[in-house]
Amino acid sequence: MVYKLNILHFLVALGATGCAGVLLREARGRLLRPVRLFAAPFLAAVAALFLLALVAPEAREPRLWAVALALGGLSGALRGFAMTLQVDHMWSLIRLPRGRDGLWTAAMLAGLALLTVMLTLTDGETGSYEALAAAAAAATAGYLGGRALALYVRTAHAPHRDLGRRLAHR
Repeated sequence: MVYKLNILHFLVALGATGCAGVLLREARGRLLRPVRLFAAPFLAAVAALFLLALVAPEAREPRLWAVALALGGLSGALRGFAMTLQVDHMWSLIRLPRGRDGLWTAAMLAGLALLTVMLTLTDGETGSYEALAAAAAAATAGYLGGRALALYVRTAHAPHRDLGRRLAHR
């Protein structure tokens, strides 16, 4: 049996796993720096780009991918503006008490990566399914990016809340 896996599959899995690892701290309600909000969207975008690169050139749908990215970004921005956010301006720390949606999104990205690997291992014509998986991965990356941007913008105007001096060094 000949396997059609390549290094891009490994990089997609690494990006999805890294995205989930970064969002795990956020999902637990731990303190983090506002800049750290952008680590997960970056890893998700890299994974989504690699998923798009895995699609056969004749089956690629770059417009579908771009629309999915934009719609995901819009829905993520709406979610980011609606989330509960605690900000310590003195130590430049934030906490998202209900930030589990990012982890669910990362789990969906990991599922899409697994689906793409499984589609690659089949012998049938799966180009359109891989294109849809790449578009869905773009939507997850857009969601995380829009959410992070909205939360980052909100940190400047959110009321100060003392999150603890001893916790600021973590």
